[in-house]
Amino acid sequence: MKRSASDAQLVAHGETKSSTSSGIRLPLLLHLSPRIPADQQAELRVLVSSKPQYACFAESEEKALLVLPDFQQEELAALEKRKRRVVGLPFVLRFLQDPGLLSKVPALPLYDLIYRCPGALCFSAMEPWQRTRSQTLAKWMGARCAQDVASGTELLVAARVSIHPDSKYQEALARRIPIVKPSYLEAVWETKRLVDVQLHHLLPLAGLAICFDADCCGDSQGPTTLKDGAVATGGQIVPFDKAEVVIVADTSRSLYKEARKRGQQVAPPKWLERCLQIRCALQISGDLEVPQPGAVSGSSPASMESNCTTMLERCVLCLLYLEAGSREAARAWAWRCGAWTTLDPLDPAITHVLFNVLLDAAVVVSVPTDKEIYFLDVSWLEACASGNKALETDFPRQQVSYNPTCDTIYSTAMGNVREISRGLRRVRSTGAEDVADPSLTAALAGRPLSRALSDPPPVVPAPVADMEPHISPPLSEGIFTGLVLGMAGWPHDMEAQIVEQICTNGGSAAHGIGSNINALMTGKPNMCLCWGNGPPVFATPAQVPLVTVQWLQACIAEQTLHPSSAFPHFEPGKHPMPLSSMSKFVIRITGLQQDRKSSRERWRLEELVQVLGAAVAQQNTRRSELTHIVCAEPSLLQSSFAELAAKRQIPLVSVQWLLDSFRLGSLQPDGKYGISGISGISGISSSSDVSASATGGPVACFTAVLAKCDILLSKTTLANTPDLHKMAKDLAAASVEIWKTADELRNCLQARREGQAIIVVDKDEAHRNGLESIAANLSERQSFVQPSWLSETYSQRRRLPVESFGVFVTEDVQEPRPAQGASYAWQPAEMKRLEEVSEQAHQEKESKTGGSINLLSAIQASAEQQARRDKESKAGGSINLLSALKAGAEQKLAKLGS
Repeated sequence: MKRSASDAQLVAHGETKSSTSSGIRLPLLLHLSPRIPADQQAELRVLVSSKPQYACFAESEEKALLVLPDFQQEELAALEKRKRRVVGLPFVLRFLQDPGLLSKVPALPLYDLIYRCPGALCFSAMEPWQRTRSQTLAKWMGARCAQDVASGTELLVAARVSIHPDSKYQEALARRIPIVKPSYLEAVWETKRLVDVQLHHLLPLAGLAICFDADCCGDSQGPTTLKDGAVATGGQIVPFDKAEVVIVADTSRSLYKEARKRGQQVAPPKWLERCLQIRCALQISGDLEVPQPGAVSGSSPASMESNCTTMLERCVLCLLYLEAGSREAARAWAWRCGAWTTLDPLDPAITHVLFNVLLDAAVVVSVPTDKEIYFLDVSWLEACASGNKALETDFPRQQVSYNPTCDTIYSTAMGNVREISRGLRRVRSTGAEDVADPSLTAALAGRPLSRALSDPPPVVPAPVADMEPHISPPLSEGIFTGLVLGMAGWPHDMEAQIVEQICTNGGSAAHGIGSNINALMTGKPNMCLCWGNGPPVFATPAQVPLVTVQWLQACIAEQTLHPSSAFPHFEPGKHPMPLSSMSKFVIRITGLQQDRKSSRERWRLEELVQVLGAAVAQQNTRRSELTHIVCAEPSLLQSSFAELAAKRQIPLVSVQWLLDSFRLGSLQPDGKYGISGISGISGISSSSDVSASATGGPVACFTAVLAKCDILLSKTTLANTPDLHKMAKDLAAASVEIWKTADELRNCLQARREGQAIIVVDKDEAHRNGLESIAANLSERQSFVQPSWLSETYSQRRRLPVESFGVFVTEDVQEPRPAQGASYAWQPAEMKRLEEVSEQAHQEKESKTGGSINLLSAIQASAEQQARRDKESKAGGSINLLSALKAGAEQKLAKLGS
């Protein structure tokens, strides 16, 4: 009998004659429970008889493994009291298929190796019964349990948060370990497979008892909003005597002193806002502690406006290299002096970098040292805040060394803010092995798609045990120079080929770790190259861009470093690919010009077709085999294709049909994407308002959304949202300029090219700097928009209407309508007119004016006009009405004459 590789490995380790780490000896001595159905017992006996060296049956429960079809807590508790060892039927079947799994059994009882992740589970902040239940489920599923949060911990299971510095919750945050609710284990046990961790993440303030001081509000939110936010994220609003955290404005509050006496935690509204912002409960320390009365916070309070000056209004101060306490004080001094502050060392407008100077040591920084930037002690800012502007030469200078890759202060700051807030939320979501993408295999190996679909997918190896990725250095200069591209989840036979392509084009490759993304992140990759075009099945920090092999091949072929958003399949989609519903489609791409740029666009579209699972029609494809014709630009559509589509009833659709099918992860009905009678791609689908033909092809739907637009970004707005500049560049804006003052904005508007100028600025800043006068001189007041317009435009990849995001709301001024007298339905029209004439004559009499002739003319004209109306309407009595009007007028004139 031949042995498999796993069998030979098990024997090589001597485990056939000795016990494993879980105390199980080979061969397994099995005793079947009578609750197992007869057909399953027969199947198991046949399987055991074929591998007698691994298992055999026993007549008695003693010294044997009792095999149960399912686990019930009461039954298991009784068996454990009798000191019986229990395993599940699924594990026995799995073991007989792969005997090497025996070395991965942590302990008994074991139902099946459902949770086969290498890390351990830690449990915290749960009731005793809940902790027992969670630990029992973890053992049944093959997970290892740890007492403390350590480097090998993969998940922390907790029912509530903790702000104590020494708690497991805070330790998990510091180590960037995901924190889930006990419902995660219940869901895994119920479905018998790994589920999406994101659905069971612990809420930011789960179970935290909070009490609010009266009239307590944050910098940007009122007390009601803060309370609603706390409740929505799991917090509990309780009375003062039952609170764990008391929210007060400053230390002068009586509630602050009382809480300190009782040993309760006290925090300012800023702490709660920060917790809601980054989605986790932070410690109350540093700049998140309760401030002194009148202290200046990170925002602009009114308490210090009377002492503010503008002596440093042209200065941008970098406070990154200060400690938390000194940083808060520096913000207060900077506000008093009118200076700008930033924590981004890459800000090109920085003029001063402040330190607590170390005279005998050099500090590694990410701020370029070749510019006119002062690196000096924070005491200079304190001196400026106390009086007149001080000279930089009178204060100690800090020795610095420009080396961004070794700047631990910057990397730590970014890790605390970004990786905790977003990186924790992306973890393994399925227990299935990585499946090869047929279209991707075809693209890499140069094989036809039909053959790739028929070939069996390569097997992805399991994550290796070591925690250090292998870094392959660049072999020459190229487009990837200076970049480290990480590779996770790749088949072993394909990994070497991709590593060679990366290194020969100037990049470094971090690889050799399977799907262990935590190990990959130790190599500090700039991008993560994913296998396939569907959602990745591994955890990855959100700040590391994900790209596909199509992006890599496009960059190498065109020798251009494309943005990952240049085309949809350059990034992994949100839905599994390819689509089985499109596997039998044969699609012809047409409507492109015969030039080099259009050829590249054709390649991208053909790649997208293959990613979706369809086949691309070639020159030798028969017309009867075509199922769809995709036209990039209707103006370039050949009449022969239009006649072919009409004759053979082949759907003639726009490119948007492919884009929406990829974005939504399902085959979209081709009816609403037809291009007959439409002069462009715009308007075919509600998901895109941008005409592809207007900007030169389908790729422009994603990269030229802001073509012919000049984006003018406020420096303050850019400091609050640094990604706006990259968004505008990725959307192919004609120009992106940054302005600080109203004068700089005027200069930018005067010097700009033809096209629409869009000024991105916050509402408060626009009103504070008096920008309404500039808006009044522009042809379009809607050119002033809020930052959310640019972020939403980037998110939806379509240009949104600026009217919905305007900074200055325009209201149409309507003239007031004249008051109308009372009228009644029963009153004849002739009677109304006679009363009007009489009233007008009465007014003339009272004023004793000599305008009797004008009055007669007006009355006669009115009577003649009414006579014409009556004549046209063929109504009777018009002659009598005219006589009555004239007689009445003559009587009035006679009275006036007398």
